[in-house]
Amino acid sequence: MAKILVTYGVPAEGFTEHLKGHEVCIPEPLRGYTKEEMLALIADADAVVACTAVDADMIAAAKQLELIVCYGAGYDAIDVAAATRAGIMVANTPDAVTAPTAELAIALLTAVSRRIVHLDDLLRTQPSRQVFGMGKHMGQSLAGQTLGIVGMGRIGAVVADFGRFMGMKVLYHARTPKPHRDALGDVQVPLDRLMAQSDLISLHCPATPETKNLISRELLALMKPHACIVNTARGAVMDEEALLDALKAGSIGGAALDVYPDEPYINPEYLTLSNVILTPHCGSNTHQARYEMAVQASARIQTVLAGGLPENLLNPDALR
Repeated sequence: MAKILVTYGVPAEGFTEHLKGHEVCIPEPLRGYTKEEMLALIADADAVVACTAVDADMIAAAKQLELIVCYGAGYDAIDVAAATRAGIMVANTPDAVTAPTAELAIALLTAVSRRIVHLDDLLRTQPSRQVFGMGKHMGQSLAGQTLGIVGMGRIGAVVADFGRFMGMKVLYHARTPKPHRDALGDVQVPLDRLMAQSDLISLHCPATPETKNLISRELLALMKPHACIVNTARGAVMDEEALLDALKAGSIGGAALDVYPDEPYINPEYLTLSNVILTPHCGSNTHQARYEMAVQASARIQTVLAGGLPENLLNPDALR
């Protein structure tokens, strides 16, 4: 029997159903283990499902750990380098979060374009006769607009497909060519061109040292005055101060954010602005997605316990 440590009180059904016969340690719902608890529990754990940070101290305390599996796609909260030095495999479960995160990005793109949240607020706070009226509070249609995708991976590709379905032209920026996207009519361009020519921009790149503040003040200054930007990737890829300045100045049309640099802290300046939509990092927060994330994490654990290599292994150098 192996000991499996789940670092946060996420829905447990997928784990208990698919890791029968093993000891699954998971905190009560909506609670994470403290660092002190993690240091104690990880000492004899065989696998960890990382819903929260797993740092170098925790990895050093692990005496028999074989695998850290991310509860989702992002692995920036795991010290992958320390795990690799310790010979511990790290894997993620990106397929489980692709559709729900793309759904949220699409919802935010639509909401910010059509000013849905702002209009809802007006109807709740002002006499309705002042809100109704053709020509008042007009938004932007999606059809005929240009959609810029920054990071044409799994999620970016779904959002691009939605854009083309809605009659949008799709530009994308990616580290490597995507011939299958080019064949569909999507156009790979440099990032500065994407920022300047897009009416809507959706971010889908991982948080790495190379992408920190990727969307800089200089790039935001290239955006069209009516253009809007959506971030369901990671808060670190956006220069937050520059974005706030652009929103307050009205030099861009708006933004919709699901992620922030210092979560769960949110800069209170956002709360004063009517041209920004805020959600609490909920891209994969659906019943179906949480269950599938647990199922896929469990499958990777079962594979490693049986002596195999997990899908989506992020650090093959750990095997040397």
